[in-house]
Amino acid sequence: MQLRDDRSKFSRAGARVVLIGVGTAERAKWFCEDRKIPFVCLSDPDNSAHRAFGLKRGSLRQVLGPQLYLRSAKAMLAQDVRPPSIKAGEDVMQMPGTFVIDTEGIVRFAHRNRDVADNPSNDAILSVLRELKEAA
Repeated sequence: MQLRDDRSKFSRAGARVVLIGVGTAERAKWFCEDRKIPFVCLSDPDNSAHRAFGLKRGSLRQVLGPQLYLRSAKAMLAQDVRPPSIKAGEDVMQMPGTFVIDTEGIVRFAHRNRDVADNPSNDAILSVLRELKEAA
C-alpha cells in the first residue's frame, strides 16, 4: 500500500512498478482491483520468478511470527490494509522482495525480506531511482 500512496513520486522518477504475487493470474487481478493498486500486477503460480531472484520460502516465524502481529495491526488501522485471504495452491510461505531493475535488465537494488513485513522504505527505492535517472 505504501507504493500505491507514493505512485506519483515513482512516476516522476521514471519507474514502472510491477507487482508479482503468488497464485493465479485471476488472483493477481482481484488483489490489485480490491486494493486499488495502480500498477501492473502479475502472477507467479509456480514461484519460478521468486526463485530466480533468490527469494526463498520463509519459516513460520518469518511468515506468522508474533513480531508481525503488531506491525500488521498498526498498518490495518492506519491505512486501507486488510489481511490477505488465502486460496488453495498459494504458497503463503514464499518470502517477498523488492528489486529495482534498470532498462538494460541489471538489478540495481535488491531487498530480500527478512520477514513478510520487512519492506524497504519508498525513500530508499526512490533514492536508487534518482541515481539512475541522474546517471542517464
